[in-house]
Amino acid sequence: MNDRQLLKLLRADPADGINEAICTYSGLLTAVAMRILKDHHEVEECVADTFISMWKNIHTLSKADNLKAYLLCMVRNNAIDRYRRLKKQNMISIDSLDGFEIVADDDVELLIVKNEFMATLQKIIMKLPEQNRDIFMRKYFLFESIREIAENLNLTEVQVKDRLYRARKQLRDKLKKKGITYNEYIHETVR
Repeated sequence: MNDRQLLKLLRADPADGINEAICTYSGLLTAVAMRILKDHHEVEECVADTFISMWKNIHTLSKADNLKAYLLCMVRNNAIDRYRRLKKQNMISIDSLDGFEIVADDDVELLIVKNEFMATLQKIIMKLPEQNRDIFMRKYFLFESIREIAENLNLTEVQVKDRLYRARKQLRDKLKKKGITYNEYIHETVR
């Protein structure tokens, strides 16, 4: 079942739609959350929260949206948020989230700005050409290496690097048009 059919099913019969979405995407979402959280219980909670959020926000998705990309962005953001809460409670080591800038929960203004940025970034990613989006998602959301991406998509490593470069350039250009400058935060988020 493709994303368009799944979105239609979610609207027509939410219970069956959620079950189908879980069957289709839970393994992938679990893999992404596990790379960030490293704890099976926390990962299960994170994935469940992602499907609940999808269900609550199904009316905001159009038939043309890429549900897979939407869910990957959502689970990544949920996992990072969950990581922040656990870190604040001193339940995990800071070393388990390599490459991500963690925001203290008491810096509400900065957290709001970053959440708005992530929502804008998610919309732009979902509009990238399909193969570039797939490569981008594999690199920055599934944390696959260049070599793994090349092998999985039958491309050379040079082709993958070139497509990543173009995808990042498209993101920068589209963010710039929206008045968001490419600064260190964006570089850390999309490196």
